[in-house]
Amino acid sequence: MQDVPEFVRRKNLAFQDYLDARRPAVIDAEHCVRLNWETYFFADRWERERFLSDPLAYCGLLTDPVSRARFRPGPDAPHLVAGGVAYYFASEENRARFEDDPEAHRLPGWKM
Repeated sequence: MQDVPEFVRRKNLAFQDYLDARRPAVIDAEHCVRLNWETYFFADRWERERFLSDPLAYCGLLTDPVSRARFRPGPDAPHLVAGGVAYYFASEENRARFEDDPEAHRLPGWKM
């Protein structure tokens, strides 16, 4: 899997904390969360843990890795964890297709 924080650092990008835009995010693995193809950075571990306590309350729209459609996952959305990343799906059929061959549904241009 590509190291997202390393990629961001190499590009000299900077982000604000996802939950508190007044604070700069720390660009490293301990302050990063990936859901589907989206990546979220946080200023401290407390903000990261707050996000992880209920990610669906905070994440907004996600990209279904199978259909590539944007959707807002609800509490009953099919999901699984693959390669350390939590994935949510617009349908159970998409979850099953992903589970059968995760590599076929990787982020374009990225290695899983």
